[in-house]
Amino acid sequence: MLSNFDTDPSFLKLSTLSGLNHGLAVLKSKLDVGGIMGALNYLNSRIDHRFTAIYKFQGSMQRAVFLYDKLGQSGSRLNAIAMSESLSRFITVSEPFGVTNSATDAFLNENGHRSVVTSFYGVSLSPAGTRPTGSLCHFDLKPQSLPSPVERDFLNRASSLLFIRLNGFGH
Repeated sequence: MLSNFDTDPSFLKLSTLSGLNHGLAVLKSKLDVGGIMGALNYLNSRIDHRFTAIYKFQGSMQRAVFLYDKLGQSGSRLNAIAMSESLSRFITVSEPFGVTNSATDAFLNENGHRSVVTSFYGVSLSPAGTRPTGSLCHFDLKPQSLPSPVERDFLNRASSLLFIRLNGFGH
């Protein structure tokens, strides 16, 4: 099944360098005007997943530093998650991780994983070449398709910009 990212010309333009640079410029503008939450709102508006978040890894837990909910509801049960229950634990510095339905995914079933989150796509937040210190992710409580390859690339590039801002190297 094709998503709107595969068929809508406004999203296809992101596959060009100028389109990608434009998308990153919009993201930076949203970040400058609305802070991290403005940036997460923009990233979330580009996909079908309900949530977009930045999690920080802290020992055996991951904690939401920022959590955007498309429905505007409080996500308190998603603010702190044991790493053993988190899909972010499968992200590496060089490899994102995604799943459309955690209840039926063979890899997760083989690893005895059970999660509150059903669909997930996340990339690492980390200094270059080091172990992830957190994640930037889209997720939902119901099955969703993975973001398009263009959106996955965009999220990876966005993570660098957000990591810099989160660590005080930007405005």
